[in-house]
Amino acid sequence: MQHHTREIPREVWSDYLTLLSSIERDHRVRVQAGGPDFGEQTLAASLPLVDISVEEKGSDEGAIEVTVGRPGEEITHRILHPEHVWAEESDSGDIECLDIEDSDHVKTLIYFEPQLALEEAMPQQM
Repeated sequence: MQHHTREIPREVWSDYLTLLSSIERDHRVRVQAGGPDFGEQTLAASLPLVDISVEEKGSDEGAIEVTVGRPGEEITHRILHPEHVWAEESDSGDIECLDIEDSDHVKTLIYFEPQLALEEAMPQQM
């Protein structure tokens, strides 16, 4: 399957991430961060997406927050000084990975796990 990557312009980050969050809410994701100082680390694996948003006010204005998990067990990762947001999409337009790079060249990668086919997810009827 082919895919393509496109950079999301800064002026539409908030709208894009709000829409993406509403469409992909509860989609299982893997969140990884990697940079020149600490290598690559998995922050969350196979957890449902809760929200990806841009802080609009306060001292963290412009920061991007990624929240995953189940109610009461949520994990939030904050990118304080994001510089670039890229979306890697399949030919059909499905998001495969969101790549957020900060001013220190640390990348946060949000991988959207493939959805099971409906018949695989449904229990067998006897």
